[in-house]
Amino acid sequence: MKRWTLKCASLSTPNDIFNALKDGTKKIETRPRNPESTINIETGVPGDTLVFTSIETGESIERTVSYVKVYESLQTLSLSENPNDIFPGTTNPQGLLLKFNEAKMKWGSAYAKKLEMYGIVAIGME
Repeated sequence: MKRWTLKCASLSTPNDIFNALKDGTKKIETRPRNPESTINIETGVPGDTLVFTSIETGESIERTVSYVKVYESLQTLSLSENPNDIFPGTTNPQGLLLKFNEAKMKWGSAYAKKLEMYGIVAIGME
């Protein structure tokens, strides 16, 4: 099994995403698909370990991969996965798309471009 080391940024409030991973309310991690990267998370398999490190505090936690799915677009993802498992508190596909628009604004054009060019990877966690 492989260990994946992933940095965890915040979106709306400091450490919000890391804290949701830590308390178990975030059950699906998403990353832009990037087949050109040396760290190609879409090749992950059930049983792999994800090591998340908060970029704000340096704290780390581990989660086990239960599945990896590649979606061609955010729209497809929003209709296929539970929005609340990706961004806790998000109740519908439209709300999920709004959260991703917020992420594109905060995390920049490189993030947005990868999503548009390659799609997105959803990683279910135990």
